[in-house]
Amino acid sequence: METKMLFGVGLVFDTPEYGTIVMGANEELDDLLPSTIQEMIGDQILIKTAHGEERGYNVVSSQINYSIAGKKNVGICLGREVSPDEVVAGSVVYYYSSGR
Repeated sequence: METKMLFGVGLVFDTPEYGTIVMGANEELDDLLPSTIQEMIGDQILIKTAHGEERGYNVVSSQINYSIAGKKNVGICLGREVSPDEVVAGSVVYYYSSGR
């Protein structure tokens, strides 16, 4: 299965209720329906750091919001088991594609 870029990580934060959340944007997603983006994300993502390290994560949930400028911001919840220190801003999130 191949991976395709979803977005660059712009923000990583921890919430008491949901755990670690990564957020980012990609202008290529702006023309897609939120449901399509959520299907692309699926159950697992891969995050690559600027140093070339790769790590897979299970997706607890995802949410797509619109910015003031009408752009889509994607948030992916990784859960309480993941420390926000594991994901560095500037990393890139990839989704698994079946290659269709």
